[in-house]
Amino acid sequence: MTPQSAPTSRSRPWWLIHALTAATCWGIWGVLAKGPSRELSGWMTQILFTFALVPSALVAAFSPQVRIGTNKARGLFWGFISGLLAAAGNLSFYLALENGADTAVAIPLTNVYPLVTIAIAWLWFRERLNFIQIGGIGVAVMAIVLLSGEAGSLGHPGEFLRRLGLNAWMGYTFAAMIFWGVFSATQKVSTNYISAELSYLAWCAAFVPIAIGIIATRDLKWTMPAAMLWSGIAAGALNGFGVIAAFAAYRAEGKASIVTPLAAAVQPVVTVILALIFLGERIGRLEMAGVVLAIIAAVALSFETKPASPPKSSAHSS
Repeated sequence: MTPQSAPTSRSRPWWLIHALTAATCWGIWGVLAKGPSRELSGWMTQILFTFALVPSALVAAFSPQVRIGTNKARGLFWGFISGLLAAAGNLSFYLALENGADTAVAIPLTNVYPLVTIAIAWLWFRERLNFIQIGGIGVAVMAIVLLSGEAGSLGHPGEFLRRLGLNAWMGYTFAAMIFWGVFSATQKVSTNYISAELSYLAWCAAFVPIAIGIIATRDLKWTMPAAMLWSGIAAGALNGFGVIAAFAAYRAEGKASIVTPLAAAVQPVVTVILALIFLGERIGRLEMAGVVLAIIAAVALSFETKPASPPKSSAHSS
């Protein structure tokens, strides 16, 4: 992590480095989580991933930057709220699946949660972007949808719209999208007051009562193959390190309207590449188009307009 008190250098855009690190961690997480997510219930996956946050939490706790902050109470509050929102998004998505969600609709809809973050960043944070970055957001959203794993449904837009309707799983789907979008925005708020590491510890703390609640109210299957257990723990650990990197990107003056769509677009690219290499999976033309668009979006979103140089004052001799 970079020293949080140091200003962001234009020669070394730390927010971009951290954002790409988050996307890489989440991309690897996407590969490792394939097994547990297919074989375990969403509730058990949440418990497993919560337990797996311990390594990243220890790294954050022993970081020399952890005590940095101008208003620790406010920063911890928003970090904790971020964790609650992230967990609420996860639970909403699990409920959508339990209520018979059509994944061809639910997955693309939840994956465009950066649109919620962008709206908040525009209205609340007053973030303003250049034209290239605005175009990059549009390209990023297209890439996210194409790489959602359900890109085939986009070939029949009429059928896609027909599946939309007022039902329980659709409500949970929209709730997940909103929770995840707001969570990404409140991450930025937390790092306005405290270090990325301390924000992350507050975020992790929010998952503890959620996990206890799941254990108390759900009938969980605790037996699983050792390989799946370790795969789930490794995936959860990488997810945690990705979240730390995202907090660091915001702390390093990264804009919420840029960091969130950038990471969301690059993450599935990493997953696709690793799945091609190690799992022997194949992708179609739509997914390949999504990879190309994600790369274009990453370049566009990282394009920063240099501030205008202040006019030089001429020296006057007395």
